[in-house]
Amino acid sequence: MAAARAELEQLKGNIAEVDEALRYISGVGGNARQVFYRSPDLTLLKVCFPAGRRTPPHDHGTWATILLLSGEEKNTFYRVQNGQLRKASEVTIKPGVILGMRADTPHVVECVGNAPTVGLHVYGGDIFELPRRVWHPQTLEEHPLDWTLYESFARMASEAPAAPAA
Repeated sequence: MAAARAELEQLKGNIAEVDEALRYISGVGGNARQVFYRSPDLTLLKVCFPAGRRTPPHDHGTWATILLLSGEEKNTFYRVQNGQLRKASEVTIKPGVILGMRADTPHVVECVGNAPTVGLHVYGGDIFELPRRVWHPQTLEEHPLDWTLYESFARMASEAPAAPAA
């Protein structure tokens, strides 16, 4: 994670060039259309969240480091305490900001403002294969990650007035 952050620190002064280099990747339509590098130890994605999109609470099954390239993104962080999801903190990031998360950090991502957010996401493993969790955005019931379920939860989360307070 520290090595990934160091590399992103070198890139953050050139986010326009990084964004241009990644234009060939749509960044939307699920992870399969976002990935540009994948191995058992590392996954790199370009992720684009449309304005108004909010994810359900989820984790990545590994550490994550994100460099925001454009837009404005609010992250609400949670901790799992006695089997329950509890809100821990939140932060809004802007272009050039690097956000790191430990493997055990569930979060909600929300695109705030009128423009989509685009980020370069670096994960410490193959997030297509790692066991991951997602939580129902209303009941906060934990589920193993399933992409059909995730999309259903994302629609509910996007229609809610805010991330779950837990």
